[in-house]
Amino acid sequence: MNASRESFRKIGLTFEEKAFYDILMALRDQYNFEYGEDKKIDGIILNEKCKTLAKKVKEIIDTKSTFADWLNNQNIRDQLKFDIKVCLIKSGYPPQYSPEVFSKVMEQVENFEENV
Repeated sequence: MNASRESFRKIGLTFEEKAFYDILMALRDQYNFEYGEDKKIDGIILNEKCKTLAKKVKEIIDTKSTFADWLNNQNIRDQLKFDIKVCLIKSGYPPQYSPEVFSKVMEQVENFEENV
């Protein structure tokens, strides 16, 4: 468990970014689509495209969370989800439109929002 806890540092992510990286990688594998190239570094799988996208998602959340009472403001929450969906689409994740993949990423975002 300690190795898992430190794995985010080895690939240059914060703990929060690693949570999004993990879901992006898991959904890519679950829905069997190509996105970036995996490389093994120090026993850890690194995918630069998923790493970059995870950082973008976290940045969007950080921006929206600067608003007072953002968790209880449905307009801000809706805008957050929209911004993340646009980010995913612009990043080509997934390569083919998939409401299921977007939905699962949003579940992770909502889980993150509620536990911040």
